[in-house]
Amino acid sequence: MNTINGYLKKPINKPMKRLPLYLFLILFTLQNPSWADDIRDFQIEGMSIGDSALDFFSEEEIKRNKKNWYKNKEITGVEIKISSSEYNKVQIHHRTNDKTYKMIGISGIKFYRDNIEQCYKKQSKIVEELKEFFPNINPTNKSTKHTADKSGKSKIKFRSYHLKSGDIASTACYDWSKKMTYSDHLRIGLLTSDLNNWFKIAFK
Repeated sequence: MNTINGYLKKPINKPMKRLPLYLFLILFTLQNPSWADDIRDFQIEGMSIGDSALDFFSEEEIKRNKKNWYKNKEITGVEIKISSSEYNKVQIHHRTNDKTYKMIGISGIKFYRDNIEQCYKKQSKIVEELKEFFPNINPTNKSTKHTADKSGKSKIKFRSYHLKSGDIASTACYDWSKKMTYSDHLRIGLLTSDLNNWFKIAFK
């Protein structure tokens, strides 16, 4: 079993790779980087794609922290504050009618309030070390304006790895303009292909 920082939440039968904020520990614990062919082999705060959110949070906590972000209600987003040295919050997505709350998307969020350059530095370091997991995949680099800010001054810088399955391991720095009430932050995410495709219609 390969773990990197933090604690496992449940016993597992296959090698798991954590995606903490400080990925340099990967190099000391991962024996075979070529194992990274399944998004479910990774963890964020002990959580893997396909796990039930009920293994980590109570149903009341999940319902209390659900967000009304999307016009399309097929999938629900949940954002929960956590006590962790790696992240300030975790964000999960599950199918709205799924009573087991199986997670199809997991993200860890670390705030960099008014310090976006530090976020970019950390993002670059993470991407370099993720190459150890995905030696045969070139990351997708994309910078875009955030649609929530009509001034066009809020930006997102993505660095993502797209697996053959269509699943995605991604990093993103969110640079919010002064007029917005949100904090600059780094996000490390695991997304299934289903969730990624749904995002195309989520706000319609």
